[in-house]
Amino acid sequence: MKWLRLLGLFPCFVWAGGNTPDWSASWKGVESGEQAWIDKVPELAARADVKQAAGLEDALSMALSKNTSAVLGALSIIDAKEWPHMIGTDIVCGIPAEIFTTDAMVEDFYQRTRLALLRTDKGATCLWILEATYEEWKADNARKAK
Repeated sequence: MKWLRLLGLFPCFVWAGGNTPDWSASWKGVESGEQAWIDKVPELAARADVKQAAGLEDALSMALSKNTSAVLGALSIIDAKEWPHMIGTDIVCGIPAEIFTTDAMVEDFYQRTRLALLRTDKGATCLWILEATYEEWKADNARKAK
């Protein structure tokens, strides 16, 4: 009889686990810049813990040059600060130097993202953050070279 009760609970456990996002696939989808994935960002942000939120912000950074207007739109929602682990524009628009392995990769990211932001009239704040973090990255590299 106890086994029947336990078996009766099992479908509930399977159902509850079915609502958990596959974070690796979600990050790759958002990083692709596809509109459908960018549209899911607020839903993903609502479920994210600290590590997942950081991965989501990195993915948004990488998508910024691919679908600039969609990412800026998602950031305007995230910047409402309704999600405790998402920082938003201040992180996404900066140079994510920690995910790049070479200086050339940072330079490439900066150039692609800068040009994408210059093509829109809604990216001024994001462009300012990008420029500031790029200058900070260059200054850090100059200090390390001495």
